Amino acid sequence: MKLYAPNIALFVIAGCLAMLGVLAAMPIELPIPALEGNSSWYIFLAWFLLAAGSVVPPASEPKVEPQSGFKSEPKPEVKLPPR
Repeated sequence: MKLYAPNIALFVIAGCLAMLGVLAAMPIELPIPALEGNSSWYIFLAWFLLAAGSVVPPASEPKVEPQSGFKSEPKPEVKLPPR
């Protein structure tokens, strides 16, 4: 099974969902009413998004090209005079 690195936007979305799930599980009041009994589902959704993002290949596979640096030319032989 070949795994890929998920998109950075997917990491941000999953991190936000996981943080909402953790904060909803704590005994503090959050101004979002839908989080009250569903904290485990938000954490599970964050995990599922990261797992699905690592299985799905990227839209375009990056092609590895040789580096285009300086081309080395053969150095001319230097003949030194005899001593």
